[in-house]
Amino acid sequence: MATNAEAPPEIDEATARKAANRFDIRRIIGGVFLVYGVILTVVGIVGSDEVKNKAAGINVNLWTGLAMLVVGAMMVAWALMRPVEPAAPR
Repeated sequence: MATNAEAPPEIDEATARKAANRFDIRRIIGGVFLVYGVILTVVGIVGSDEVKNKAAGINVNLWTGLAMLVVGAMMVAWALMRPVEPAAPR
């Protein structure tokens, strides 16, 4: 009986870099912030005046949505400007 287990194929650097960047946590968190930011901004703009001014006359949904858009854009920009480099094999 032969116990020759096939070794996995070698992964080239470009494929490893793409895989590392595809699931970069900064992109995922940035995307979630952008989606929720858009939702809150739209609710803040089109919501009723009663809901808009519940917090001492401040439209919390609008300001929170805009802040989330800024944070989400910063996270995605950070991930695009400084991509993850996979660790070199030893």
